[in-house]
Amino acid sequence: MNEDVYTPSEDTFLLIKAVSERNGRIALEIGAGKGLVASELAKKHGWVVATDISFHAARTASASLKRRGEPQKIDFVCCDSASAFRSGIFDLVCFNPPYLPSEEKKDLAVDGGKDGVEVASRLSQEATRVLGQKGAVVFVVSSLSDYKALMDRVAAKGFTVRVLDRKKLFFEELLVLEAARS
Repeated sequence: MNEDVYTPSEDTFLLIKAVSERNGRIALEIGAGKGLVASELAKKHGWVVATDISFHAARTASASLKRRGEPQKIDFVCCDSASAFRSGIFDLVCFNPPYLPSEEKKDLAVDGGKDGVEVASRLSQEATRVLGQKGAVVFVVSSLSDYKALMDRVAAKGFTVRVLDRKKLFFEELLVLEAARS
């Protein structure tokens, strides 16, 4: 198994910017990688849970934040998406999924499936399941993916979906979407 942890990039920092002013009781980051988003969430949330399917990533992020003296109110959990949690408990759920269209998954960090939203669609289903009544889901997509179809799918579940932020790159535009309960 490849033990590399996704290196924070433009998409990570765009997500951090989008969640930096949000506050609440309990937040979840799905796919925490190196833990930078979780660290930002801990500044304004009473408790943060960060999941990663890779035990190595969860352990490395936890150890790194402890070395830097980050808040101890972040718990790292090794699980797929939000599968370890009961429904309706988080105020905010965020994730930066693999979002590039790909015929086959060669790089799990970036290959988002044929339309680029297959992984994001699965994660958004789990995120909306664990979201509380007044919560929001915030996540990153690419203009290269079929993100409008994903927005429609999430909206059909009773959420108001909007673009929070965007950043143009050389060959694509990154967008941060918010899905809030209507």
